[in-house]
Amino acid sequence: MANNVSTELDQLFDNLLGADKRLVYEQIGEKLPHTFRFNPLKGPVEAQQAFFRRQGFEFDPLEGREDIFQISYQPYPIGRSLTHFLGHIYVQDIASMIPALVLDPQPGEWVLDMSAAPGSKTTLMGILMQNRGLIVANDIVSKRLRALGKNVERIGLSNTLVYKWFGEQFGNAYFEIFDRVLLDPACSGIGTLHKNPEILTWWTPNHCIRMAEIQRNLLQSGIKALRPGGTLVYSTCTLTPEENEAVIQYALDNFPVELEAIELPWMRTWPGLTSFEDQQFHPDLARTIRLYPVDRLTEGFYVAKLRKTGAMRTPRQDKRKPPKRMPFLNHKTSPVKKYIDHLIRHFAIPEKIFKKYRYLMMKEHISFISKEVDDFPVYGAPVQIGLPMAKQMDHASKLNTNGCHLLGKHVKQMTLDLPDLPTLQQYVNREPLEIAVEERGQYLISYQNNILGYGVADKGQLKSQFPKGDWPFDLLGS
Repeated sequence: MANNVSTELDQLFDNLLGADKRLVYEQIGEKLPHTFRFNPLKGPVEAQQAFFRRQGFEFDPLEGREDIFQISYQPYPIGRSLTHFLGHIYVQDIASMIPALVLDPQPGEWVLDMSAAPGSKTTLMGILMQNRGLIVANDIVSKRLRALGKNVERIGLSNTLVYKWFGEQFGNAYFEIFDRVLLDPACSGIGTLHKNPEILTWWTPNHCIRMAEIQRNLLQSGIKALRPGGTLVYSTCTLTPEENEAVIQYALDNFPVELEAIELPWMRTWPGLTSFEDQQFHPDLARTIRLYPVDRLTEGFYVAKLRKTGAMRTPRQDKRKPPKRMPFLNHKTSPVKKYIDHLIRHFAIPEKIFKKYRYLMMKEHISFISKEVDDFPVYGAPVQIGLPMAKQMDHASKLNTNGCHLLGKHVKQMTLDLPDLPTLQQYVNREPLEIAVEERGQYLISYQNNILGYGVADKGQLKSQFPKGDWPFDLLGS
């Protein structure tokens, strides 16, 4: 494969890695071991782990991390597992997790993810924030936005607004609003050659120069959208200095920001470059980090952490449109009140749980969103708001599967725990169940402390309402 590497790219790898460049070439076209994380938003992680193992999967924690795992054996592709379908896990390269971990968003904060699709970093940030605060997750490509929206729903984020904007718009529209900003822009991607060898067919230095111009413009917008004292993390899955250190140097030269050190004792990293060929960078660029794909553990990556040290000049008022007035409701406001009251009565959910959310009536669904949206200025028209968690009915309401997953731990009645794997397999494949029930209505369904979804009692029998999968789930190894 090394013979397919252009002279310019080979020279870049030689300047960066010397003799170790062969380790990069050896991995081109080779898959790395699956790494993933569990999802505490959907219930006890210990129960999720036991359930995943019961399906035949074997995994171990990454050395130095209790929340990142590596697959050691999979009986079939991990993406076809029931655990994946339920949103208990998210498969993600270790390097791709680092920007969100470095940004370290906190519950209650306002966070901007400028190039969010397909949602890997967004979902990790939502988990770190415990589904509180607010994430604006943005992308401009429709196909990628669909993937973002699906992942937000699968993981169960109720604190997210999804936008379809050009990233350059945020600096003016949301001037100095966000506590934290994550910018992981499109790049030349040569850190991902192991899984994207087609990059070799089109990569050129000129392409990197064009990408760097876009990245600088996005970074400027992100810094403008960040409040003074806030934190911005810039990351790419490429290794070219033009798209990494040179972009950060531009920010240091033109905006009130400074670099902060990144400490990852559990991960092998290299310091950012302070010089390259005939280019000289600020000494603080050594505080940024590089990851090289030389150890068969992770892909190539670059991460920089910036703190905004002062305010910037306010954009002209004629460039800023007024925020949109959104019809968010609290749990005591009509018309959502009667639906929430029904859920409280039917499932004996404490009323205080519903005080944590604001509600939006969306056709027949009720979307839940974190209460921090109260003070947030919504500009334009988000393509997705919060998480649909309940359905409106004539004189009542019922939780959908998302609602069951996120509210299930608070349910005190109308619950049913499936007795064994054969019954579980029938339930998740929407087959007839031999389960007699006395009371009519919706039941919350679980299996060994894992909330699965719901069923509906009809004529004394329980009918599965589990979402239809793309293939049957085989839990018995038949």
